[in-house]
Amino acid sequence: MPYRHRRPVPVVAYSPTSAAAATELRPERIAAAIRDGSLRAVRVGTKTRIIASDLVEWLRSHAPASRAA
Repeated sequence: MPYRHRRPVPVVAYSPTSAAAATELRPERIAAAIRDGSLRAVRVGTKTRIIASDLVEWLRSHAPASRAA
């Protein structure tokens, strides 16, 4: 069977565990941010999912402010 090149599937949502792995943060930190409302998460059936753009925005909100030179 010939090899077929497959395009990678973009990540559009993360589980809390995969969000922690992707950001190299502890899963407890992700869970705490969801609980305190600073990181938005949605329930899909029995699963909790974090939309990728919400995760990026949450990370940006915690980045140190750039300094003026």
